Amino acid sequence: AVVSTQSTGKEMDMHPLFMDSVPQEVIDGTLDRTKWPLLASHLDMMYDDEDDLEGSARSYKDDGNVEYKKGTKEGYLKAIISYTEGINKKCDNTELNSHLYCNRAAAQFLIGNYRRATQDCEKALQLNPGYTKAITRAAQAQLKLGNRKSVISWCDKALAIDKHNKEMIQLKVKTLQKLKEEERNERKRAALEAKERRKNAMLLEAFRLRKLNLYLADPEEDEEETAEERDTRLMESVKGSSHGHVTLNENGELVWPVRLLYPEHATSDVIQQFSELHSLSDHLSYMFPPQGESPEWDIDREYSLNNLCVIYNSGTEKIELNTGSSLLELFRKHDILIVGGVPTFEVFVKGSDSYNKNVLQGS
Repeated sequence: AVVSTQSTGKEMDMHPLFMDSVPQEVIDGTLDRTKWPLLASHLDMMYDDEDDLEGSARSYKDDGNVEYKKGTKEGYLKAIISYTEGINKKCDNTELNSHLYCNRAAAQFLIGNYRRATQDCEKALQLNPGYTKAITRAAQAQLKLGNRKSVISWCDKALAIDKHNKEMIQLKVKTLQKLKEEERNERKRAALEAKERRKNAMLLEAFRLRKLNLYLADPEEDEEETAEERDTRLMESVKGSSHGHVTLNENGELVWPVRLLYPEHATSDVIQQFSELHSLSDHLSYMFPPQGESPEWDIDREYSLNNLCVIYNSGTEKIELNTGSSLLELFRKHDILIVGGVPTFEVFVKGSDSYNKNVLQGS
């Protein structure tokens, strides 16, 4: 006979000795015996004396405690099942029932079911409002969930019963400190975001006043986008380059990262701080001084200001730029398309083969 490993694995997962978690039906008391036959049989073999509900519930509690003390995940899962069966006996002893809920909360906590642990603590407290252990476990579960305000609330409930509860005092103090730290960090984050929004608004206004030609891809979806959504995409595009991004200085000038390509040598430079009021000559004279040191790739020392030609490649034509004009003047005169927030130009040596091929012949 051929046995399906998939089927066998599923049956193993449903066996009480091998399951990774307790079925919700067990906890709810609505176990479908046809769906969980092995588990139902396992429970049937345990305590089922209907004439002594409290005795059965206590036996389930004791059995659960034995499994719990094993300190293993399997033990915790079995403990949950035992505590649940004890709860489902619905005996009249409210204190015993509260202990069953609290013990199940402890086992749920140790397998990472912090919400269920909290719920069980709440049920225990409905039966026994002064049950400090249940309050403590609820506080610990909420701490694991990161619900710090809830932790403080649970600590206050415990301290209302015993104001000298050292464990709850320490937990409340630590939680308050952490909460204040998080609130302080949140205020800082909010302030930085507000500052960034103001800076972005000023940049967008500067772009509009100058009527700059900023590249922005079409939205991914066909639906119309709002002006605010478009501005957000534009700022993401402008600030998305690894070469830096445009800023507005204290004088109200746009300062750009400008990329210079040297096609003859397959290399490039990025000028990180290029004011819109500066010219290409201002930077090229510093980068290629007549008597200064040349870049290592300029073996023949051909690159000097008076020997250079700067080109803007629009994609349809190549325009030789006046290196004495400011960057803003070049933007306006040639409607230069700024892609990714980084104006890009090509630099050639006048009269070189590459210059003749790419500039004069335009190919």
